[in-house]
Formats: sequence, structure tokens, C-alpha cells
Amino acid sequence: MIDIPAIGLDLDGCIDEAPDFFGPLSQHWPGSVYVITFRLDYEKAKQYVESFNIRYDEIILVTRFEQKAVVIKQKKIKVYFDDQDEILMHIPAEVTVLKIRNGGNFDEETRHWLYSAKTGREI
Repeated sequence: MIDIPAIGLDLDGCIDEAPDFFGPLSQHWPGSVYVITFRLDYEKAKQYVESFNIRYDEIILVTRFEQKAVVIKQKKIKVYFDDQDEILMHIPAEVTVLKIRNGGNFDEETRHWLYSAKTGREI
């Protein structure tokens, strides 16, 4: 029997950047789907998630970047989508990380990724 991993989805800059991808993905994913978002108002977050036709098992609000990594470990999430390097740098190595490109992390004009000295280094 195949063990289907749980997936985690960020809301702002992720689900709302690609709802035509995340809606069907969440609807057809055979495992658990967790939305983990940096927000304070649960009801607003829930309405926003549902406006994109996202199937979820739980919406989890966090108030610090590091909290997402804690939630990912607690929920045994094995695949995680986010757009912010500041979040992704805390995710455990055994979790597959998929970074969503958007205007906050990619400059379309120069075709360069945007990052800080804290989150990246040039090779």
C-alpha cells in the first residue's frame, strides 16, 4: 500500500497566485491538505481559501515564519508550497519544497530571482 503524503499550501502569494493549479490539486489530492498562512483573522482566511475552491483538512494561522516549520513537522507534511524564502529556509530537509514564482520574489524585467543576503547566496 502506498502512503500518500500530506501537502501544505501557503495562501498569500501562493494559492492566490495560481488558483487554477491549486484548486484542482487540492480537490484531487488523495491525502491531507493543509493551508498554512501568515494571518490573524481565521474567518477572513477561510473565506479567501474557499473563494479559490480549495479542499482542505485544516487552515492553520501562524504569526512567525518559524511556526510554519513547526506545523509542517507536527502534521507530517511531506510536500510544501510557498513563495517566501524566509519561510522556506526553516523547512526540514526531508520535506519537498516547491517555490511559487510571483512579483515579490522574481523580477520579470531582469529575469532574476529576488532574495536577501539572509536567504540566499550567489554561486
